[in-house]
Amino acid sequence: MYANRVYANRVYAMRKPPSRSTDRASRTLRLEDGGAAHAESLPATHDAHGTTHDAGVDRSDARSAARRATPLAAVSGVAHVLARGLEGAALVEALAQVIGPLVGAELALVATVHDGDISTLAGNRQLDDPRTAAVLRTIMNLAALRRQHLVAGDPFALVPGTFTTPASLGWSSLAVIPAVHHAGQTTAVVLVASRAADAFDAEDVVLLDTIAEQMLVGLDRAQLVGRLGEWSNGLEALLAFSASVHGQRAPAILVNEMVEHAARFLKADGGRGGLVTVDADGTLAMESTAYLRQGTWRPVARRWRTREGIPGRVLDHEFAYLVPDYPNDPAADPELVDEGLVRHALGVPLRDTAREVIGFLELHRDAERAAFSWDDAAFLESLADTTAMAIENSRLVTALEAKNDEVRQLFARHAERLEEERQHVARELHDETGQALVGVKLALQSLTRVMPPGNPAVTAPLDELRLQVNQATARLRQLARRLRPPTLDQHGLAAALQQLAHDTEQRSGAAVRVTIDAQAGERWPLQETAVFRVVQEALTNAVGHGQATHVTVEVAVTAHTVAVRVHDDGRGFAVDKATDGLGLRGIRERVHQLGGAVRLESTPGHGTTVAVDLPLR
Repeated sequence: MYANRVYANRVYAMRKPPSRSTDRASRTLRLEDGGAAHAESLPATHDAHGTTHDAGVDRSDARSAARRATPLAAVSGVAHVLARGLEGAALVEALAQVIGPLVGAELALVATVHDGDISTLAGNRQLDDPRTAAVLRTIMNLAALRRQHLVAGDPFALVPGTFTTPASLGWSSLAVIPAVHHAGQTTAVVLVASRAADAFDAEDVVLLDTIAEQMLVGLDRAQLVGRLGEWSNGLEALLAFSASVHGQRAPAILVNEMVEHAARFLKADGGRGGLVTVDADGTLAMESTAYLRQGTWRPVARRWRTREGIPGRVLDHEFAYLVPDYPNDPAADPELVDEGLVRHALGVPLRDTAREVIGFLELHRDAERAAFSWDDAAFLESLADTTAMAIENSRLVTALEAKNDEVRQLFARHAERLEEERQHVARELHDETGQALVGVKLALQSLTRVMPPGNPAVTAPLDELRLQVNQATARLRQLARRLRPPTLDQHGLAAALQQLAHDTEQRSGAAVRVTIDAQAGERWPLQETAVFRVVQEALTNAVGHGQATHVTVEVAVTAHTVAVRVHDDGRGFAVDKATDGLGLRGIRERVHQLGGAVRLESTPGHGTTVAVDLPLR
């Protein structure tokens, strides 16, 4: 072994390149444009032994100039990269490209360090051998951990702190320089390699150390910008999460939205969520309808019984399930394992206020990311608890809406039955009682004709009785129309409102103007009846309580809604201080049960406006 090593050194010495200082001078003159131009303009001279010299410049002076110029070029080159404002991997790759030529290295690697380990690594050339790349990464990790320079100039000498030689990696010289923060923490590592032995001397190490310290500023800035971006994304995700929680969405949709937000929070590459279902035999199971991958949902319907997969285990244990090695975990999904994308997983239960499991959230990470931690599990559980509360509220709201729909249907049926009963009573009053009074009136007229004339003691009471019968008949007909105007059924809403306006004018003396914007066509008996009752009650309030002298009634019918506006010039009142009477309360209840809306506007001394919008479908 020793003989081979000596032989290799001898061979290397025979093929040794020009001196280090001469090579450095040539590199420096190439980097400094002014120096290169000046060097090319000087003629060459030869001494008596045939040795070439640059005219006007001594060899030692050239080496000194090169030593002085190289750090300046390095600082300038690195500063130019840092001034570009690159971030993350782009910054690391740009630094690797510029560092290599500065020290005459064929290979230059730059890596950032996060939590004591290499996080981002880039180089000026591709490392085709995975084993070599892994060893170089290990050496850089060692330099970061020790916060010390690791330099090996002998191809067969061990790299300090390792059992590896540069020659075993295909190189003759290595230099690894950590960039140590002022707080004593390694932020980045620079590795350079050359196929020439003793390629990196003390001045090169100092130069690389200077470059590393210079890099700290740019890396700190990039890290700060990255963290600001993460904080901004986290804040956006938090706001979106809050909006989703407070939005009225179906539970299944809400669960999928929570998976998206949780994936953004915890930097997950995929995931899914689902809810508990109950089989016909009472067995509980978890169901999911889709799978999230890189921000895109794909429909994948899955079902897990107790202890099946991560959801089934979460359902059984009611506790978070952490998977650092997904492909080899018994709870892994075979389909995801075959795809080879998931390396780490985390599942947590959704528990309601009674701490009963109602669903699950599951997140996945690829091999490039770190495994989930129990801190991640605790954070995801807090999101899950909030999600479960939102799901429970959504279900309560859904149940309440179903009850409201049921109540509205019952009220609509009740209102329909009530109108039918009013119609029946009005018909009975008009047909039966009205006809009876007409008969009494005719009998009185016949009795008056058969009575002997000249007997006022008998004819006067008969005339008074006949007058009372006429008045009772008129009031009865008016009452029948108020109960259920036959015009509404026979001729429609417009004719019924015109008749209502005329009756109001005759009864109160107020001027009532009716405007109807509607096309003849399909009838809406329930809505027409509601509009008629609203206008009827509004007119009663306007002339009875508001003492109005002018009232306008406007009705507009579209394909989907009917809008009613009743305005009067009465006394008005303060809406915020008044309480609804029976009339307004009846309007609100009738309109609300039909899915409509009521607006009441009034000011003391400036009249009142009642506006109603009713859906037709």
